[in-house]
Amino acid sequence: MSIEQKKYKRLRKELQFVQSELEYVHEVLREWHQTFEEYYRQYCKDKDIDLEKLNEENSKKVDQLIPKPVKKETGVIKYENKKDKNVFKKLYKKIARKLHPDLGGDEKQFQEAAKAMEEKNFEKILDICDNHDILIDIDKEMLKLLEKQISDTKEQIKKEKSTYSWNLYSCTNDKCKDNVVKNFLKHLFNYEETK
Repeated sequence: MSIEQKKYKRLRKELQFVQSELEYVHEVLREWHQTFEEYYRQYCKDKDIDLEKLNEENSKKVDQLIPKPVKKETGVIKYENKKDKNVFKKLYKKIARKLHPDLGGDEKQFQEAAKAMEEKNFEKILDICDNHDILIDIDKEMLKLLEKQISDTKEQIKKEKSTYSWNLYSCTNDKCKDNVVKNFLKHLFNYEETK
């Protein structure tokens, strides 16, 4: 086994690990965004903090810090450079030759591959290749793309773990939870409790 193949195997394992970590973080946050909302509202109620007034006085800041959801463009893939695009195109062509329904492949599996391409889910694309014995050209571009995907995923994990919801989830006692809410109120409304 060549050094590039060994590096590829190591990077695949690392990508699988960080993707798994990101899925875990998203799963936790699906529940804890709501929990945080309920907790901080109850905290404000218990401390007689007028949230409506704070929201009104700081509406501009609230709009800046809590942006409205942006409609996701579907079918549009933005690549870092031409080499990245070519790696994806080569993989997709190989997948299409094997899985396209017009060529005797399975429609459901082909749709999964198309979705992975649309989402630029490199890990899923590589899994599809592995599961269907589609040979992958292991070269410098492939390794760079894997490294970039790992780096981007780690950055996303870091960003998600910096949220107030994650901080609340990480707390083990009420004092910690109260401090998370205090920091949130200070950050969002520049509000500090007077003792």
